[in-house]
Amino acid sequence: MNNINLNPNYVSGFVDGEGCFHVSIVDRAELKAGKSVRVVFQISLHKKDKALLDLIKNYFGVGEVIDRKDDVFYYRVSQIKDLMLVLAHFEKYPLLSQKGGDLELFKQIVEKMSRKEHLTTEGVQEIVNLKASMNFGVLSESLLSSFPSTVAVQRPIIKTPIIYDPHWVTGFVDAEGCFFINIYKRKDSVLGEGVKLVFKITQDNRNSDLLARFVEIFGCGGVYGQSKSTGSVQDFMVTGLSHIVDKVIPFFLAHPLQGAKKKEFADFVKVANLMKLKAHLTKEGLEEIRAIKAGMNFQRS
Repeated sequence: MNNINLNPNYVSGFVDGEGCFHVSIVDRAELKAGKSVRVVFQISLHKKDKALLDLIKNYFGVGEVIDRKDDVFYYRVSQIKDLMLVLAHFEKYPLLSQKGGDLELFKQIVEKMSRKEHLTTEGVQEIVNLKASMNFGVLSESLLSSFPSTVAVQRPIIKTPIIYDPHWVTGFVDAEGCFFINIYKRKDSVLGEGVKLVFKITQDNRNSDLLARFVEIFGCGGVYGQSKSTGSVQDFMVTGLSHIVDKVIPFFLAHPLQGAKKKEFADFVKVANLMKLKAHLTKEGLEEIRAIKAGMNFQRS
């Protein structure tokens, strides 16, 4: 593998957030088993992060970066021999979220295909059983009708480790984290508005143990359930200015983000510095912060 710029643990952290292990099974009448099995490891990102996809491709030394023509690029690996190289990386630098369960099932399928087991009806059935436990266990009606005796295997449960490599944390935050400036109505303020810095990581509740670890990693923040309308979604969140300034910002200065999100972080730091100087309590300072916020995240050109 050609590790040019990216730390291996950063790669695993980013894949924990943005990677996808996909298995598709389609009709192929000319094949003995009547089915074709396709396996793909893929990361899809907005065009602003195309450079990061190129770095990931260079790291693995296999696959391709493809323009989807709708402001989205994706890095894809689909050849069995190439996927074996990718899987070897995760043996050494494992995924830490519950996506690791998908990876383990995906690995079993790729290994079966490397042994040509997917060319038999029995082999395809075993692959369907594995697929039935991947990615929330949704199988199409047509696939279930073709394999009515499907029994989903037990999905592997990833035990959340206690100690994290900081590069994994940076990779995961580059994928799943958010640096946000909240300007809100505040009656007890002279200007009638307040400013709050928010660092947030959002996950499905199956990764609640993982979110809890971030409280330990950063030494601040908490895990909060979102509204009932969002179902089983939880946030790790840090909002206190002192915690942002003393804990969060120093972490990412020491272990820099690699994707386009580093621009959001830079603006986040600008606002934190203004707030340290109490600039948010003045009309001019508040307007400067408002202008910075207006150019962040989805508003950034």
